[in-house]
Amino acid sequence: MSKTQTTMRLPPPPAANVEMPGAGVALLADAHEMLASELALAQFREQVCDVLAGQLPLAIRIAGLGDGQTAVSLFGRVCAALAAAAAASHRQASGIEIAIAAEALPPQSAWLQRRQFLGDGPLYLLTGESLLQPRSRSSPCECYDSFWLQLWRLHGQGQVRAAYAPLVTSQCPLLSAETADAVLPLSSIQVPGGSAWVTMRLNLSHFADARGSLNRIALRDALHRCVDSGDALHERFSWPTASMRHDAWLNRRLAIEINGIGDLVMRRRHDPRCFSCLQSLSDLLFWVQATLRERSRVNAIESGNLPALGRSDPTRGLPDGRVRDVWCKRWSAALDQNPTRHRNLLVLSPWSMFPGGNIRDAGYLDLLPLLDYADACAFPAPPPLQGWNVSQFKNLHQRAWAVLERKGTRRLIAEQV
Repeated sequence: MSKTQTTMRLPPPPAANVEMPGAGVALLADAHEMLASELALAQFREQVCDVLAGQLPLAIRIAGLGDGQTAVSLFGRVCAALAAAAAASHRQASGIEIAIAAEALPPQSAWLQRRQFLGDGPLYLLTGESLLQPRSRSSPCECYDSFWLQLWRLHGQGQVRAAYAPLVTSQCPLLSAETADAVLPLSSIQVPGGSAWVTMRLNLSHFADARGSLNRIALRDALHRCVDSGDALHERFSWPTASMRHDAWLNRRLAIEINGIGDLVMRRRHDPRCFSCLQSLSDLLFWVQATLRERSRVNAIESGNLPALGRSDPTRGLPDGRVRDVWCKRWSAALDQNPTRHRNLLVLSPWSMFPGGNIRDAGYLDLLPLLDYADACAFPAPPPLQGWNVSQFKNLHQRAWAVLERKGTRRLIAEQV
């Protein structure tokens, strides 16, 4: 890969209350295949150097580690290669974010390896059913209990994090879900590897008064500007890899992360355990979701549909004839009903359900079903969990995973035309 001159100058934020973390690169690397070939290792180093030389945030999803001592050895060798690439690019290796399968290494071992070669920095443990499915006391598992105890002991540093959103979905019913096998740097969003995202953060409490009453007009305008500005940024970014350039053209992904949900509940003095509180917030996020979707629809009508919709066309490959004509009419009608400019729009985090600085009340766990509205999920550093214990910590992740897992099973395939 040749050196890429990358310009990432951002226009002014779309609204005063919107934070724009910027773009980052999420790469995939198979440790076993890469370390088995000097050529593959050299190509990997060059790719990493290209991204770092462009002053871009970088996250690496390291697959192919296996388990046991083999995983420890391979992980250390990949981290050493990353450290060498960072040194050659005159960048701090600690800024490189790492994601691995949670089953590959125990959390403590993975963290020690990361610190030894790269220094302190985010380490995401991509966690699946084997560690998130609740176990009964009659079926104990030493690895299961050890994982959660180690993760709990490490959580206060804010660097070692479980991530467990298996799929990225779309609000357009004509687009299928995608596997989320990597993590986007800075924003901590679990995404498909090599995908290109324009990211923004919007705090609901910034649009509310002291009693939690929302200014819906100001919030709607900010959401509209997020979509419009994000769409314009897709045209301005010089994406640093071929896969990101293609993905940006094909999917035009926006990650508009909504937080401050717990702060809104606190200002309103609502009980997060009450169903009426959950229902009120569900209505709000439904409106936010619909507002973003409608603005993307307007963008599509003005500037053209998302190219990915063409890839979903069921008439592709059908021979000319009556059957194809019938399907073409049905597909055309479906497109007229579901125009969209962006494959993904809304991002939520489990921590956004809690008020900032007040995580003592475990009742906010009852707001986790709101994750159902997210197209993608973010896993930033956890806040201080004062007064919590390992059981409550594990319960939070298991409940959040259950919501995301259930949501994913409903959107494995696109809607039938």
